[in-house]
Amino acid sequence: MPIFLNPFRKHDVSDFEGVFVPLENAQRHPSVVAANEKKFGDKDFSDEKAAESPPSYSAVTIESLRAEIDLDLAASGHDTAYDRKSKVINKAIQDIGMGLYQWSLFVLCGFGWLADNMWLQGVALTLPGLTSEFGPSVTHVRYTTCSLFIGLCIGASFWGVASDVIGRRLAFNSTLFLAGVFGLSVGGGNSWIGTCGLYASLGVGVGGNVSSLRHQTQKTSNS
Repeated sequence: MPIFLNPFRKHDVSDFEGVFVPLENAQRHPSVVAANEKKFGDKDFSDEKAAESPPSYSAVTIESLRAEIDLDLAASGHDTAYDRKSKVINKAIQDIGMGLYQWSLFVLCGFGWLADNMWLQGVALTLPGLTSEFGPSVTHVRYTTCSLFIGLCIGASFWGVASDVIGRRLAFNSTLFLAGVFGLSVGGGNSWIGTCGLYASLGVGVGGNVSSLRHQTQKTSNS
């Protein structure tokens, strides 16, 4: 898979080797296969009309997957298009398992949630220090939090759309970069107004990483 992509060119799935795997080449997780074999026994769904008396169960055919979905839906009592799509996605995620890519995505997305929650608490901890160093009143220093939330609103509005334009990976990494740069810069603010501006810029990154993170995880699930 290429590391650097042209964000303004429309890419095809063939550009990413190993992303699209035909069903006949797919490998199901051993635990999933064992559970299905126990569930279906000796049934084979290669032919729906002959589903009552074939010899064996096949794990990677359209008919067998359809049979799994039908059985799960019958047990749940809900049969809608949304339920069927959810079951297909859940089974795909189970077959993929938790590999290196999934753990890397887990850690990377964890930094996004960490930045989002940490700075909402961190700005409150810096208010007494801003009052003692730059002299704003206790009432006025609270506008520091307001400046952060202005940045959060701008970031949430911008980066969600930008994720569809330039790509989710670039957008998410950019939001973490902004959060890190301006988060460090806040400590070097030379005035209260300047610090508020840095907090607003920080908010643009922090507010955008959650929206782009949701796009990223949604894309991974849909893939």
